Amino acid sequence: MCNSILPSNLLVVWKRQGKIYPRYIKKTKNNFEIALNLIDVYKNSVGKKKQVIKDRINEFEEHNYRFIRGLSILLDRRSLYKCNSAFDPKKLRYEVFELTGNFGPATTTEKRNQILEEASKKLELPIDKIENNIYADLDSELILMSFNPLAPEELLELYNLSLTQTMLFDSIELRFTTSHNWQKIFFKTKKLGLIYEASKNGELWVKIDGPNSIFKLNRRYGSNISKLLPLILKSSNWKIEAKILWKYTNEIYSFRIDSINHKDLFRIQNETEVYDSIVEADFGSRFQALKTKWDMKREPEPLIVGKHVMIPDFSFERDDVKVYMEVVGFWTTDYLIRKIKKLKEIKVKMLVAVDQSLACEALTQLKKRSSINILYYKKRIPLAPVLNFLKNSHKETHSKQLDFLKNLMINFTEPVVYFEEFAARIGVSAEAAREVIIQNPPENYVLWSKGLIRKEKVEQIKQKIDKEMKTERKIPLAVVMALLAEEGIDSTSVINSVGYKIIWRGLDIEKAEVVKP
Repeated sequence: MCNSILPSNLLVVWKRQGKIYPRYIKKTKNNFEIALNLIDVYKNSVGKKKQVIKDRINEFEEHNYRFIRGLSILLDRRSLYKCNSAFDPKKLRYEVFELTGNFGPATTTEKRNQILEEASKKLELPIDKIENNIYADLDSELILMSFNPLAPEELLELYNLSLTQTMLFDSIELRFTTSHNWQKIFFKTKKLGLIYEASKNGELWVKIDGPNSIFKLNRRYGSNISKLLPLILKSSNWKIEAKILWKYTNEIYSFRIDSINHKDLFRIQNETEVYDSIVEADFGSRFQALKTKWDMKREPEPLIVGKHVMIPDFSFERDDVKVYMEVVGFWTTDYLIRKIKKLKEIKVKMLVAVDQSLACEALTQLKKRSSINILYYKKRIPLAPVLNFLKNSHKETHSKQLDFLKNLMINFTEPVVYFEEFAARIGVSAEAAREVIIQNPPENYVLWSKGLIRKEKVEQIKQKIDKEMKTERKIPLAVVMALLAEEGIDSTSVINSVGYKIIWRGLDIEKAEVVKP
């Protein structure tokens, strides 16, 4: 996927009001047929010369020159070409050219035949062998030995990816955020020598300066930025922004794509998750098997540490509580020093699991930080102390939120209050909000499982239900749900709270009824 940058003359874009986008290819029936035909040309040309294949491809170029030529380049990169000559073409050319120097230029057919006859005697080869092999190592004469086919849809997606990479080649800066795959992204960023800055404002964004901003059209740097794109696109959610210098007019345009609107243009198969070590894999599988209330993620969103980032091995989330875990296993002295330095700057709740053989004073000193807890292990990470740490972290955060809520002057005015919406508004967990409100509910509200309903609203709901019931004292549940929807309530659990009862007759909601006790 990385080696899919196209020649700049094949990049097709549209520009409007300061924005620039490649002219992405849609998955239409016609484009599918074109892609399929080109793939078939390569499939059926194994054993043929490259020039023969190119002549066949040229027949399609009347449809769209740049599009066809771009697809052909991508298919070439999935092809293996070799010089299939039994003789060394360079040696043949040397001997023929040397004789040409002795006999003079082959300006006539007789002179040409004379030179070839002398070459045939000297090399002890028939003339036709010399003629057929003297240029066999030139690009157009190479033989297609094998071809790695792909589906037409994949080829169109690869083409769209290539257009994007080609355009990013001339970026001034690239910004992106993604839902996962950070470990591989930052490893690749470092390996490619890219300069980045990380910042967080709700989402973690990474900014990479482009070649035009720092190295003045350094082609290698621009190519390296493009190679990062497939790793970003492997995530389920992503956003990419860039500033592009359009070199033909020296104007700067903005470019933006995201997974919601553009994912199907260049869908990339996600890789199977692979753990960095047996210790991590063993711990991850055992923790997941427990089916706790904690949502465990491997290699979560990076933490910003000074000018750099740190990607913990695991994160655990429950309600509004988030705890991180770093596993320190194989190490070198320099690695351990860098790791400890980063951990000292961490401000989040962190559990550090350390191989017992690494026990040292520098690591032990980390225990003095209230946000960090050291867990030493042998061979495998024990689950009990991890669960205990999570339990205490949740309890501590929950306790703080309860204290905050109890000291908060709360005055509800809405007719319907949902615990989750209220909790999100003030930055606490729904569990804490529910607990405090249940302990001291407002006098003018009625409690129900998901929140509060103002007493006036309850009376309105009762009047509507009673009106529908008339004298029968029962009504279909579907009718009551429609009445509740008009009042902004989307749950049947409120029915019991306002003084009615649901009678279920099987699982079919159409057969359920609401009765008045």
